[in-house]
Amino acid sequence: MIDPHANDITIAKSGLRQTVLATRDAMSPATRAADAAVCAAALLAHPVALAAFDRAATIMSYMSFGTEIDTQALFDETLRRGKTLLLPRISRLSGGSPHLTLHRVASPSALVAGVWGIAEPAPTCPAVSFDEVEFALVPGVAFDRAGNRLGYGKGYYDHLLAMRVERTSAGTKPLVVAVAFDCQLVEQLPVSAHDQAIDLLITPTHRITFTT
Repeated sequence: MIDPHANDITIAKSGLRQTVLATRDAMSPATRAADAAVCAAALLAHPVALAAFDRAATIMSYMSFGTEIDTQALFDETLRRGKTLLLPRISRLSGGSPHLTLHRVASPSALVAGVWGIAEPAPTCPAVSFDEVEFALVPGVAFDRAGNRLGYGKGYYDHLLAMRVERTSAGTKPLVVAVAFDCQLVEQLPVSAHDQAIDLLITPTHRITFTT
């Protein structure tokens, strides 16, 4: 059945996305750097995140770009601890739509410039199933106080994170975490049926756990 409100939700998402991105883009580089350092320290100081990260053998992350909060610290820490680091690559099967695939990255030299200039694994990096992920750091434009996430509008991460639903009953559901600037936290997001929520949000002044 077609949701009669779907178009309204899409329009609301687009407007909110533009507003939040404009605010984030207007932050000074110095403020963004300072906030990123606070979040990087807070991420692995948070008891839920730290416990999940310590247990995990395989970490999924992403390389930040533009005015996103810097994720380099988690990249470095994951490799320093000898864990398996997976990063997304935008792939397209023959005749199919673009989607994210995960690939093992052993060093910064394995990264290449992908779509929109985002650093992603080279095609030669081994592909790894999302089933292996035990801790996931995901990007987003905005988040609300119920754990909902607003992405860039392509649905890449929603499709990827939907796979974790099948793993819940087996007790292998990964912890899904996001780090963001305070301007990216809103009271309530417009939500579609396919949208995937997160478990923990870290901002410079907020630490919000939605599930454990």
